[in-house]
Amino acid sequence: MTVHIRKLKYSLILILFLLPAICLASQEVVVSGMAPIMGNIGQARSQALQQALRNAVEQGIGTLIDSSTIVKNYQLLSDKIYSQASGYVKKYQILSEGPNNNMYRVTIKAVVSVENIKNDLRALGILRQQVGNPRFMTIYLPRTRSSAYRHSRAVIAAEQAIQGVFTRKGFVVLDQMFVNNIYNEIEQAGRIDIDMSDLSALALKYRADLLLVYDVHVGVKQGGRSRYFGGVIVEVDLRAIAPATGDVIAQKHGDLYVRTQRIAGNYYEDMMAAKAADKVGKAVAKALIGDVVAYFERQVHGGARFDIWFRNFSEEEVYTIYDILQNISGVKDVNVRQQTPGNFQVDVNYQGKKFDFQRQLYMKMKQQGIAFQTQQAKGNRFLFFKKGTANPFSESNINIQ
Repeated sequence: MTVHIRKLKYSLILILFLLPAICLASQEVVVSGMAPIMGNIGQARSQALQQALRNAVEQGIGTLIDSSTIVKNYQLLSDKIYSQASGYVKKYQILSEGPNNNMYRVTIKAVVSVENIKNDLRALGILRQQVGNPRFMTIYLPRTRSSAYRHSRAVIAAEQAIQGVFTRKGFVVLDQMFVNNIYNEIEQAGRIDIDMSDLSALALKYRADLLLVYDVHVGVKQGGRSRYFGGVIVEVDLRAIAPATGDVIAQKHGDLYVRTQRIAGNYYEDMMAAKAADKVGKAVAKALIGDVVAYFERQVHGGARFDIWFRNFSEEEVYTIYDILQNISGVKDVNVRQQTPGNFQVDVNYQGKKFDFQRQLYMKMKQQGIAFQTQQAKGNRFLFFKKGTANPFSESNINIQ
């Protein structure tokens, strides 16, 4: 039996992201190293150069983990990373060197392989420490009429397999009671067309950091030329959603075909389908979890993403608001997604607490004399409109703050 994992490849996306990926893989730094001159200037020079290389690697590590994590893992870093610093430096150029009182000083410009450092930090489990233990829930969301019944053996087996992979990686599964509450809310509302935005809002309600949405198809193949054998094919689709933004972090699909005997009744086929669902569920979860862990690592360093809409402002106010966002402490990046006269929408990556970001934005807009009203949508989406104008979000399913 072979599990097949299919991954869609988008050439255009790869082309667009190739150059940034190359740039992020390396970092150019200028650092110095010093060593005491103890009668042997050649030895002092060598020690100073090694110290400079170590300092270059330390700067690379500093872009990946915070200072408290560095202190906590100092001995491990010394033994596994700093001790082979030269292996992480792709190339270097000596800018200056020479004696300085009783010390020998070397200043270099070095290109450090941040990607190699990152891979080794991940292998040592140090990056994982920063991610913490995200809370997640798994929700079965049938996408077609041929999807399996939610309480079938195959669906239950797939869910348990997916949860097992994530819990073994340190993720914490939310109590089944919360998951049942979500199913109840969907069913009581008679929703058959629930979308990711609604499902993300429900996940946020129960404080989930990650939402795993899956679908299971079970097909029975009988007949053919054999009177004695048939087959069961099981397909699992798995999506990882960030509830705060509704973004799809990653998506994987897997399928598995199992040959079965021709036995009266469907109990045997159900059991075989459950076994197949367990295998393919584990396979797609393992294929997906790398992207999920990488997402949470980016959250640690790049911060959370906020989706902010501004409506009905003057052109001058639009530019002022953009400058305010750029200058808020903790903001790492501001990307304008849509812009029309008086209106624009931005993605903001912010490193810090959500409340601190809100407070800084509100205060700075008031300091600039910009009159506004707000509505807060689900998760990390904020809606602003000019005070005294018609509320452009009035028909949205959101609560006025």
